[in-house]
This record gives sequence, structure tokens and C-alpha cells, in this order.
Amino acid sequence: MKDKNVYSQGAENGVMVGLYLTAVSMLMFYGTASGLLSLLSVLMLLGFPALLYVIERRYQRACGGCADVPTLWLLGLVSTLCGSLVCGLIDYAWLQWVSPGFILDQANAAIEAYEKLPDMRDTELVKSLHRAIELGMLPTPIEFVVNMILFTTFAGSLLSLVAAFVVNWRK
Repeated sequence: MKDKNVYSQGAENGVMVGLYLTAVSMLMFYGTASGLLSLLSVLMLLGFPALLYVIERRYQRACGGCADVPTLWLLGLVSTLCGSLVCGLIDYAWLQWVSPGFILDQANAAIEAYEKLPDMRDTELVKSLHRAIELGMLPTPIEFVVNMILFTTFAGSLLSLVAAFVVNWRK
């Protein structure tokens, strides 16, 4: 690890991060059918900052404690970006070919859940969901995945920065 620059190390870590994020997303996808899977997805999501911390701490130790906050932040950012791309590719394949009706099913499930609540039955949210379905305005799998990649990379960047400060503080 000492011989690798932060970019190549981040790309290698990205495979592990991508598999982790894929597990989280699949648990979220199937979590609608099982409360246990939903709980497990939340716990894994909460564990994501710890994963970034471990990655950055391992790099810090491999560098003999000389990696600074910007370097560690960049490592976490590249790891998260590459991981988001891996996860996005797998999620896209799942949404496109394994479960092509997933997004529509989720919109219908949301409408059904809101209509069971007296205060939510006739709200603009429910009307908007109905209109989105009728007009074909629900996101396509690729739109969903691109948004997921952007959000995960942004959130991972922020979490990576926090982890970098903690790792640097603890050296």
C-alpha cells in the first residue's frame, strides 16, 4: 500500500465500497417486504462512516502516519466515487432486468400507504404521485441510478472529510 498513490488505492478500495453499497441498496430494495431486511439496511448504512474510517486509518498507518487530512479526504472521496460507480452498475442491471417494475411498484405502494392515512388521503403529494404515474414521469432506472451515484458520492465526500479529521487527530 505504501507504493500506491491515493488514486490507485482509492480505486482498489472502491471495489470493496461498491460491494458494501450494493449490499445496502439491495437490502433497501427488498426491505419493503421485510422489516428485518429494512433494519439491517439502516444498520449497514450507519456503518458506512466506520468503513471510510477503516480505509483511511489503514492508509494512514501504511504511510507511517504522514498522510494529511486532504490526502485522506481524497482517498475516501475516490473510494466512494468508485464504489458508487460499482454499486450503480449493479443496481442499474437489477432495476433494468431483474425487477423492471420496482420504481412503479414503490410509487403505487406509497400511494396506497398514504391513502390509508386520513390526513394524507387527499394531499397534493398523493395527487402528484398519481399524476407522475399517469404521465409517465417516474424516474427511469438510469435516472434513479445516476441520482444515487451523485448523492452517494456527495455524502461520502462529507463523511470522508470527517473520517479524515478523526484519523489525523488520532495519529
